[in-house]
Amino acid sequence: MKWNEIVNEISDIDQNEKLNDLDITGINEHAGNIKSGELFVAIEGFEKDGHDFIDQAIENGARVIIGQKPLSHLSVPYIQVENSRKVIGKLAANYYGHPSKGKIVVGITGTNGKTTTGLFTTHLLRKAGYSVSFFGTVFNEINGERRASSLTTPSASMIQKDLSESNDEVVVIEVSSQGLQQHRMEGMAFDYGLFTNLQHDHLDYHKTIEDYFLAKKKLFSLLKPEGKAIVNSDDQWGHKLVSLLQEENIEVLTVGETDDTHTTYTFESNGKNKLTINNHSIQAQAPLPGKYNLLNLSMAATVLSDLGHDIDQLEDMIKDLEPIPGRFEVYDLTENVKAVIDYAHTSEALEAVLSTSKVLYPDHTLNHVFGFRGKRDSSKREKMLETSIQYSDHTILTLDDLNGIEEEVMKSTYLKLAQPYTTREADIIMDRTLAVKQVVDHAEGPTLIVLTGKGHENYTSAFNLPVRSDKETLDYLIKYYND
Repeated sequence: MKWNEIVNEISDIDQNEKLNDLDITGINEHAGNIKSGELFVAIEGFEKDGHDFIDQAIENGARVIIGQKPLSHLSVPYIQVENSRKVIGKLAANYYGHPSKGKIVVGITGTNGKTTTGLFTTHLLRKAGYSVSFFGTVFNEINGERRASSLTTPSASMIQKDLSESNDEVVVIEVSSQGLQQHRMEGMAFDYGLFTNLQHDHLDYHKTIEDYFLAKKKLFSLLKPEGKAIVNSDDQWGHKLVSLLQEENIEVLTVGETDDTHTTYTFESNGKNKLTINNHSIQAQAPLPGKYNLLNLSMAATVLSDLGHDIDQLEDMIKDLEPIPGRFEVYDLTENVKAVIDYAHTSEALEAVLSTSKVLYPDHTLNHVFGFRGKRDSSKREKMLETSIQYSDHTILTLDDLNGIEEEVMKSTYLKLAQPYTTREADIIMDRTLAVKQVVDHAEGPTLIVLTGKGHENYTSAFNLPVRSDKETLDYLIKYYND
């Protein structure tokens, strides 16, 4: 593609007629992946700076370099911009022909529920006859081919490339606050923006809850002219978002438990839930337990309904959903011991998972095993432990991800957090696998282990048992206790 076509209507880049007829064969922000004739965009990262790899990009054949630092005397043309992160998405959209404009695109943001809502939406749309690409935390899937996912939200150039290769009619994307803040969605055009909730998380990155909210709100600036917002208006930040979007004349479909919402859900612990969309009511049982999953289903059903599809058969449509990795996965370890794996990593998410577990397993002693991540938002830890103590019969603090912190430093943090509690309430076992095994070994009567924080993710530390994830830990123990 010619240079003038790639930079068309991108005001961030100064016009340079000398480059207009230059052929560009691709766009990349990874110098090691540059091929001959491609455009390299140097991005200042949080750990590495792309400007340090410009020479490598040129050696690999980069034809033009874009960056945001003043540089000269390069052997290829260099163009300085104010924000190279923001520019790359627009460049990639031009290069790949704005693929999001020819598809129905659903973006989902929120602290909790993105993955579940995204996979509910994907499943329902496929049942309605659409072919659907999915980009999310647990995997990416394009043209029926499933791939590993390294980021919740892919890079700006990668998402445009993948969409250009997708033959699917619909695209469902989990959109993280970091992805929005880092402009990974620049060049995208969404038909629906979904907001699940905003809870205390990621404040190591965003610093304040208000900044976190504003990062999430960026999704709705990327809606197509006829695009709609679907918002959980029961959430206090969702309620605020509704007001702000309505001021901007964006159509908002609200979801909540009150009668004045576009989609109203009624949760009953006996399973006889009700869902009402546009005054049409049906019985609705989510494939995962808990009121929070009924909310997730309500968000997905709102998309389906707004696209003009009948929701009368919603329960039948959703019941064969494949298990979602790390989202309330239940295992039978022994005759008396069950375990639940869940990705919950905020106090609100813990409350939802633990309270649901108590309702589902009222006769079981509830043991909660979880931990924290080094160098991440430490301001939420005390509240998370309080929530665990409130809903659990026994809490065990264990390793989640050291993330560069020494284990003894993390253990010292745990000791301080657990100081107000007795060892009967809160214990510390740093080996995550042995923490689970100890509960099983000491179980008397019906016992439930709720294992949170890692979900579908692999371990980053080596533990005593030869396993790499919570799922592998439970599979190992099932074999160990039943052979």
